[in-house]
Amino acid sequence: MPEAEGRSGRDPSEQLARLQRVCRQRSVEVYRDQALYLQILREELRDSTRQALFRLISDVDPGRFSALPESSRRRFHAAVDGLIQRCSVLLTVEQLMHLMVQIDEEFRRRQARLSRDMLRGLAEQQQQQQQSSATPPPAREGLPQEPSGSVHLSFDLPVNDPQVYSALQPPSGQTPSAPTPPAQKPPGQPPTSQPPVSQPVPQPESAEAGTDMDVLRSLFQLAGDALEHSTSSLEEEIAEFSGASYEVGDQGLLPDMPDALLQWMDGLDQALSRRLRNLSHAVNVQMLRCGLAGTLLPVNLLEAVLRGQVETQSTATNLLRLRLPMAMGDVEQGVDVLCLLLRTSELEFDSHRLRRIRRRLHAHQRDLLTMVRQQRHWQRRRLDLEARSHWQSPTGPKSHPLTGD
Repeated sequence: MPEAEGRSGRDPSEQLARLQRVCRQRSVEVYRDQALYLQILREELRDSTRQALFRLISDVDPGRFSALPESSRRRFHAAVDGLIQRCSVLLTVEQLMHLMVQIDEEFRRRQARLSRDMLRGLAEQQQQQQQSSATPPPAREGLPQEPSGSVHLSFDLPVNDPQVYSALQPPSGQTPSAPTPPAQKPPGQPPTSQPPVSQPVPQPESAEAGTDMDVLRSLFQLAGDALEHSTSSLEEEIAEFSGASYEVGDQGLLPDMPDALLQWMDGLDQALSRRLRNLSHAVNVQMLRCGLAGTLLPVNLLEAVLRGQVETQSTATNLLRLRLPMAMGDVEQGVDVLCLLLRTSELEFDSHRLRRIRRRLHAHQRDLLTMVRQQRHWQRRRLDLEARSHWQSPTGPKSHPLTGD
């Protein structure tokens, strides 16, 4: 079967090797366009930042900057130019690749920390449930006894009454599925007289409820085991990732497969956005020191704006206007906060050179998406052929055919 696939030109290994060669050629073009984009950005970053600062100062208080002494204005301009210069030095493909590694490591550490917090919360919840199951719930006094089968509807949250859900977790040292067998009498002892047992009444509702509790209990146990395994694997990956050197591909620079190259482009855009965010925050801090701004937005809020998690107000390019709610008396009012936030989309809006290079990068991404679909197809074909070859030629001991003798 593999020979027929190779003769027809549909061998998965050959097709994957061809995609790898095409991806290596495309990676050269991607690197050249990315380097050209960053070069144009370094050339236009100073003017774009100064223009955004001029609009910001004009919108907040035009007379505040004029009221500063000449020495303070010069120090402010020198400080901003120094920040832009230091950021421009880091706007290269190699420096952004190092930042990609740091961002990836931060993400892995954050995921590991969240997993540990979730495990700790589940353990505390399990301990509380065991303690609540050990102490019976207090009896309600002054209320008439309700008939069996009554349904309780309450507006309270489940966390306010955890005793209701104490049946989800069995007490320590007990298993839910093993019923207690009846005690056997010694052979010499006569059987004791027992009261007559009436015919049991079938209760399908209670049986179904017990089955549901067992299922939920099993799900909780499986979730805890899976979270423990994922946390340990994440910690191992972080240790390996921190100790290994960053080398991608044969040349140690760019990946040579379509899916890895597409992920590399996305990571580079994320690293560039991080650089511009840090520059914006540093300039905002400098404005606060010089008295040109009265408020300072934290970095986490700027990151939330970049991710689209915070609603913003319309303003000029490379500026950020947020309405912060402030309750004053019985009327809710808000205050507008204006600060600098450099974004690649708005820098491209003001620069036709950046837009032209961005169109090339988008074309590369579309071609890489097509190549990724082809790569996934041929990888599935190769796995299918490998499984089929292992199935047709087993490696175990040969079994002799049975004869009629």
